[in-house]
Amino acid sequence: MLLYALVPTLPRIDWETPIDSGIEDYIKRSSEIRKSRMQELLDFMRTEFPDLRESLKYKMPTFERNGKSISFANQKNYLSIYFPEESFVRAFRAKASGITSGKTCINLKDKDKVPMIYLKTLIKKALADKSKRN
Repeated sequence: MLLYALVPTLPRIDWETPIDSGIEDYIKRSSEIRKSRMQELLDFMRTEFPDLRESLKYKMPTFERNGKSISFANQKNYLSIYFPEESFVRAFRAKASGITSGKTCINLKDKDKVPMIYLKTLIKKALADKSKRN
């Protein structure tokens, strides 16, 4: 307590609150449209890749396989999906004009029409086992 008295600008930490409650709780706290999109992608990845490793990294649901990862982030005005390489974002932008993006992420606003089939195809390619490709 003495430290807080000396430096009143330090935030008080509630050690009783769990830092991460899990991916399912993260999705539940989202708006309906984002919840629906994240759940659809989560179900797809779990079905497609049973060996997927799930975790919360940087407070974002992260899915890893073969050294590659896909992450979701519920931002203030959109849902971001992070890919392991820029090439996946460039491919998505070519197919879905009008959707904003960053260097390795796609930003899906609630009003955006999202080509989910193509997004799933990119996720599948991003997490695919490269040693099995022809």
